[in-house]
Amino acid sequence: MSRRHHLACYVTQDIFDQFCALATSRHMTVTGLLRKLVVDELDAAALLGPGDLERNVMFTARAVGALLERHDPKLYAQVIAAWRSDLSGEDRGDVG
Repeated sequence: MSRRHHLACYVTQDIFDQFCALATSRHMTVTGLLRKLVVDELDAAALLGPGDLERNVMFTARAVGALLERHDPKLYAQVIAAWRSDLSGEDRGDVG
């Protein structure tokens, strides 16, 4: 049997309350959610470094934009307008 190790950190009451609520909303214990987040972060770090991740997101955004613009220029314009509205904090309703 492998030995298990304990991880801990200190947080403010507000962060603790929010994390407990998040765990509850996912039907998990606080410990279970914390372990999942740690494991997920380590798995993600093993796949791509932060720079690679940013480059992949940028590529994906450009590729989707190009495909959408080629397939349906009107919808592309609506999506861009909605995205700009989201960035500015305006309520724009649904696209489509």
